[in-house]
Amino acid sequence: MSAGLAGRVARKILVLGVTAAVIGVGVGSVELAATWRAASAPLDTSAVSASSISSAMGAQQQRAAALGADIDQVARQMADLQSALQAASGAMASQSSSAASMQGQIQSAQSKLTAVQAQLKAAQQRLAQLNAAAAKQAALNAAAKKSAAAPAPTTSGSSRAGGGGSYGDD
Repeated sequence: MSAGLAGRVARKILVLGVTAAVIGVGVGSVELAATWRAASAPLDTSAVSASSISSAMGAQQQRAAALGADIDQVARQMADLQSALQAASGAMASQSSSAASMQGQIQSAQSKLTAVQAQLKAAQQRLAQLNAAAAKQAALNAAAKKSAAAPAPTTSGSSRAGGGGSYGDD
């Protein structure tokens, strides 16, 4: 068993050695990085002068004033747009009521037109009937005129059976 105990102890010593080596490499890396950082960024920067701060502040105040003026102008434009929208809304409401009134007038006119069209159709039918009757009467009148214009046959003293006279029983 002493060989098993020696193997375990050797393994623990090996793990401890590797752990110490990893920690040493980590500490060395941090020190090396700190050295590189210190060399590349020196801490001796110069302070900002009061006159440059004052001029930067003046520029920012001018910029703020210009932005304030722009905001005021946009506010005026928004007020103008709002009043225009209100006017347009009022006009639309007025036009909507006018359109509804016109729609009623159109419907009334359409019903009147339908009634007039029905009356016109009835009048056209009556005119056609009257024209047909007039044509028939004209034909009868023409026939009567033609028979009246033709000389009547005369008989010499004898009469026809059924009564004598100048008119025949056509």
